[in-house]
Parts: sequence; C-alpha cells; structure tokens
Amino acid sequence: MTTPPSPDPPDAGRPSREELDRQVRDRYGTWRDQPRGLACAVVAAFMILTTAAFVFAVVAVVMAMR
Repeated sequence: MTTPPSPDPPDAGRPSREELDRQVRDRYGTWRDQPRGLACAVVAAFMILTTAAFVFAVVAVVMAMR
C-alpha cells in the first residue's frame, strides 16, 4: 500500500537557495575574509630557513677559503 502524495512540496519549510547563500555569506564571509595565519606562518618559516641556509652556505665558503 502506498501513501498518498503530500499536498506540500517536498522542500516546504526549507529556506531557498538564495536564503542559504545569504546566511553563509553573513556567517563566514568569503574565502578572502578568512584568516591567513597558517599561510603567513608557512611563508615566514620558508623565508627564515632559506635565509639561514644561505648564511650557512656563505660561512662555509668563507671558512673553506681560509
């Protein structure tokens, strides 16, 4: 035995796609608004390690020339 179809559409009571998009934008903003702390930490670590390696290489070359 099957149940008769509901008079309400299946998505009755659910917000529209536009409403959901607005709620997400209000809550999270866009990807440009997200914090960039991890990316900054990765770039800073790369710069520090690269600088340290360069200094070490220069010191090694100077010590080898003595």
